[in-house]
Amino acid sequence: MTLTIFEFLSIAASIVLALGLGSLITSIPCVFDAHKRDWLHALAFVTLIAAHLLAWWRIWPLNSVAHWNILGFAILMGTPLSLYLATTALVSSNPDRVASWKEHFSESSRWFFSAWIAVSIFGILRHYILLNLTLTWLSPLMLGAFVVAANSSRRSIHIVVLSMLLLVFAMLIFRGFDADQNLIS
Repeated sequence: MTLTIFEFLSIAASIVLALGLGSLITSIPCVFDAHKRDWLHALAFVTLIAAHLLAWWRIWPLNSVAHWNILGFAILMGTPLSLYLATTALVSSNPDRVASWKEHFSESSRWFFSAWIAVSIFGILRHYILLNLTLTWLSPLMLGAFVVAANSSRRSIHIVVLSMLLLVFAMLIFRGFDADQNLIS
């Protein structure tokens, strides 16, 4: 059996997504430790798990891309790599050594939301360059929200932006989301 170029390239994206999701899963006992837990960090954590699942699900529409090149491959890999960076920022490489998730989130929120800026940019590029689709209003809205959150240390802003992201994910899931629909990039 011979792999198509899409199948071959999607393996790399799936591996990076699996590494990020694996890191999140192994961090669950540390993140939800009653003595260290922070509800905002936990919200970001759950959101990031959902993002990994949705990112993997949204790879499928790329099977319609007729011609692949290194730019297309870079765009394909951009979201999984950015989500992996968000994971590293959120749970660190040694989650068992984190004394307070509230303090950790406060210190790493700039990196966390900067990774989300990259996720948004690669999503927009995926939309335009690979799928040749028009942009919806949610893509620039979320990109702007991530820029604001990355440049702010205020928890209230982080709460609003993460809530917006969860709302977008809920819209994707509860509207009968299938891999061929494109609500956001």
